[in-house]
Amino acid sequence: MRYVRVETVSEILDGLQEDGARLLAGGTDLIVKMRSGLAAPTLLIDVSGVASLQGVVEADGVIEIGATTPEEDLLASPVLRDRLPLLTAVLRVLGSVQIRTRGTLGGNLVNASPAADSAVPLLLYDAEVVLVGRERQRVLPVERFLLGPGKTDLEPGEFVRAVRVPTPQEPFAPFFHKVGKRRALTIAIASVGGLIRLKGKRVLEARFAAGSVAPVPLRLRQVEEALRGAILGEETLRATAQLAKDSVSPISDVRASADYRRSVVGSLVARALRSALA
Repeated sequence: MRYVRVETVSEILDGLQEDGARLLAGGTDLIVKMRSGLAAPTLLIDVSGVASLQGVVEADGVIEIGATTPEEDLLASPVLRDRLPLLTAVLRVLGSVQIRTRGTLGGNLVNASPAADSAVPLLLYDAEVVLVGRERQRVLPVERFLLGPGKTDLEPGEFVRAVRVPTPQEPFAPFFHKVGKRRALTIAIASVGGLIRLKGKRVLEARFAAGSVAPVPLRLRQVEEALRGAILGEETLRATAQLAKDSVSPISDVRASADYRRSVVGSLVARALRSALA
């Protein structure tokens, strides 16, 4: 295996022409896979020094996040703290300080884990990924970028340059909770994020997404549609919880059963709504 550290987008695109080339940003996922034999790149392209892939900029109603910006730097961003509080809340419980110092938002998306915490708020904020290849640049919603466990819509020779999020125009009550085997450094058995706007007990808008309960993190569109304009009471909460349970298709594995995961999703959606009411 060869290793090269690059400084420009042009050098990245040149390196990606080689079969077996992989990008290295933080390495918190890739290095683990290499050590376990799940990845064996012939060329490792270190992109951590490419300045144009880092930073947070807000302009013309869009927040652009450089794909290789370390997660700890994102937590320190006043733009994200003020405009996208759910994203910063989720990043705060992602891994440890050591992992967040190295890990990146782009890398977390490209890894495409069904349990990827950062994907949940990005789905709720209608985020897009900016994909760059030698011939063109594409912009895809995160919802279409993630295809399955470890699978994305990246084409050969492409890489993720940035994540774009439309600046929210209305204030939302944010919610995120994940259930795991331990309090820290846990991989979610199931997680739910929410962005909720109420007027009294009436739902003006509710967005929900869940992780670890399908091949990819997903928006709970049926739940959102059912809640539009609804008056929140105990009957509505029970019906919504059941609908949320029916909207996911988890598997049973060594960490939890499918039935338990479904129950967690239903309970967390109801908890999010109660929290917004309070």
